[in-house]
Amino acid sequence: MKLKKKSLTIIGIIIIFLVACFLSIYENMGKTSDFKVIDESEKIEEAKKFGDDVTGWIRVEGTNIDLPLIARNNEADVSRRDYEYAWTNSFPDDKSNHFTYISHNIRNVSSNPIVGDKSMTYFEQLMSFIYPDFIKDNQFIEFTYPSGKTTIFRIYGVSLIKDNQELSYYDTFNDKELEDYIKQVREESMYDIDVDVDSNDMLLTLYTCTRFYGGNAYSFRIDARELREGEKMKYSTVDINSNYDEIKEKMEEGEKNEKA
Repeated sequence: MKLKKKSLTIIGIIIIFLVACFLSIYENMGKTSDFKVIDESEKIEEAKKFGDDVTGWIRVEGTNIDLPLIARNNEADVSRRDYEYAWTNSFPDDKSNHFTYISHNIRNVSSNPIVGDKSMTYFEQLMSFIYPDFIKDNQFIEFTYPSGKTTIFRIYGVSLIKDNQELSYYDTFNDKELEDYIKQVREESMYDIDVDVDSNDMLLTLYTCTRFYGGNAYSFRIDARELREGEKMKYSTVDINSNYDEIKEKMEEGEKNEKA
């Protein structure tokens, strides 16, 4: 009887061990996103009726961001509110290798950004990426080129910084400029994201303004690179780094103020 119990105990330990190994392997394999490319050509044509130079379309996984992209070209009035859009100050074309788009963040400006409010507009829901749990399950951006081709970009950096958004005035960079920028993103990002990026990749930067730190002018920035040929849409490992310490402290301070 004792021998039987001992055998069952050993079998139970083996089963637990095998299950733990399986779960570990499954977790390391990573989940695959079901975010899909959608043909945005009809929406693009519809957006052109407002008279702007529509250069493409953007959708961001996990958010309600689903907007036409316009080139400001020193003419478009980006204060207009008759429809929603994101804009660039450059002149994007097929030679561009680093697209940069900006849109408004009118309401989601506190030290505890809101997630999932369906009534939010423009890039207000971009602030959702300030939460580690959010970016672990939302890492992809659908992007339609000026040529009409639609593809997927993978996020590799999320930053909250003082920035004048001057990138939005340039869209063609040499290898050195791209390498320097990628290094800058790695240094400024609040997360260490397991995504390989180099100067051969097509890059995408999204900006919105925020008053997370109060009245100071800060930018919330998302950086992504285009999926490489044959690359699957598996979620990357995301770890917070020391850049997140100040952000976390500010959030906790905001929570205390709200309770008071």
